[in-house]
Parts: sequence; structure tokens; C-alpha cells
Amino acid sequence: MEVNYINYFNEFEKEYEVLKNASDDVLTVSLEIIHYIEKKLKEMFNWLKKHVFKTLQEEIYFFKELKPRLVSKLLYYKELLNVESSLPPSKKNKRKHYEEWLSKIHQYGINNREFYQYYRSRTTVKDEDLFVRRSYKNIFRDDCCLINYDSKLCTSHDYNVAIIIANDMLTSYLENKLDELNGTTTGYNPMNNKITWTGTKIEMAEMIYGLHYKQMLNGGNIDIKEIARGFSIAFNIDFDEKALYRCLQDIKKREPLNAIFLQNLSDVADTKFKGEDF
Repeated sequence: MEVNYINYFNEFEKEYEVLKNASDDVLTVSLEIIHYIEKKLKEMFNWLKKHVFKTLQEEIYFFKELKPRLVSKLLYYKELLNVESSLPPSKKNKRKHYEEWLSKIHQYGINNREFYQYYRSRTTVKDEDLFVRRSYKNIFRDDCCLINYDSKLCTSHDYNVAIIIANDMLTSYLENKLDELNGTTTGYNPMNNKITWTGTKIEMAEMIYGLHYKQMLNGGNIDIKEIARGFSIAFNIDFDEKALYRCLQDIKKREPLNAIFLQNLSDVADTKFKGEDF
């Protein structure tokens, strides 16, 4: 694992997007991503055993924001594999199947309401207690699964954050599936509003990836294809996840590789902020 671990996670996100869009078959994609993430976790764990964070704030950021981004995707695709591999054939039973999974997620949220509220509020008052590693284990407070876990690799609640993110992703997936079954899927409809994107699709892709990598939407707890769909509806442009993926491939072919639109956007904004006509 690279010394610059933030770049490591950014590279992971890029490779993850490629794998996610490599096939339309959910089971195939899930298996590929699970194998990929398990490999990346081994690298991360080997690095964590030796790495010393310079400050508590750096350690908190790693275990509250970065590590859960990776682990949550592993949890999500394992659950997705369970959901789809046990899917019954009839439409009625499919609906019941998806609703039962949603009910499980809802119940988990109820059972863990206190931490859900803490995490959703984005407060930090307990972060040092929840997201800093300890050299000892508290048998009265720690989850059973953490008692025999290497204290260098985890904190008491980074796994809980990963579960919340994975549950959010799975909820979105299940609700979309139910919409499809009920015939209420929200598609592209240019009559819904009068705001129209007049830039190129590749410029929109830069905007979407920039916001996603910066975790500016839902605190980063949202699948990028959901962002693409939201942009498609909000700006009256037919822009699905396949179009987003194609744009990403075009961006990666640039020499040198850079976010041209976002850089130009920043330059224009700087000029306007400093100018008299702003």
C-alpha cells in the first residue's frame, strides 16, 4: 500500500468504478468486486500494522471516513449477492423478497438508533473514543466480533460506519427494484423542469466524479450511479451510468490526465469572485 494512503483510496474508487460497470450481470459484478476488495483489504491491513498516524485527527479521519468507504462496498456486494442469488421467480414473491430485506435494514437502524443519530449528525464529540485504536479491549463495550480482532486494524466503531453506508447503498438498490416491479421507476423526463445542462456530457461526468470523490453528497454515502441519475433528472439530460462510465474512460485517456472542466470552472469562479461584476 502506498505511503500516501488518500491517493490509495482514490485509486481504489477509480478501479471500483471500472469493475462495477464491466458487466450488466449483478452476480458476476458482485463476485468480481468482492474478490478485488478482499485483496485491497489485505494490503491495507498489512500497512496498518506498521503505520503510525501523526495525529489523532489523522487517525480519526482514516477510521471514520476512509476505511469504511472500502469495507462498506465489501459488505454491500456480499449482501447484494445474497439478495439476488435467493431471488424467487414470481413477481409477487420478488416484491416480498425485496421488502423483507428492507425490513431487516430498517430493524438494524432501530436497534442501533443511538449510533445512527451520532453518525448522521456529523458531530465529532465522541470521535476520539469511537475512531481511535486502543491497545486494550473492553469486554463490556466492544462487539463480540471485535474481541479477538487485531487492535491495530480497527476501532470500536469504524465497522459500524461501514454497515450504515452499506445499508444505505442496499436500501437504494432495493427501492429501485421495487419501483421497477411496481412500474413507478422515475425515468428521464425533460418536461419535469426547465433547467437544462448546456455543457458536454464529459463535463458533467467531471462534476459528478468531483463531487463524489470529495464526498459532498450524502457525506459520500451514495452510489455514483444515483448521483448520475439525479443529475439526469435535475438538468434534463439523458445521462445514465453507462454514459458516465464511457466518459470516465475518455477522461482517463487524456494526456496529461487532468480534470479540464473543473480546473476551468475554478479559474472562472476565481476571476468572478475577484472581479467588480460579481
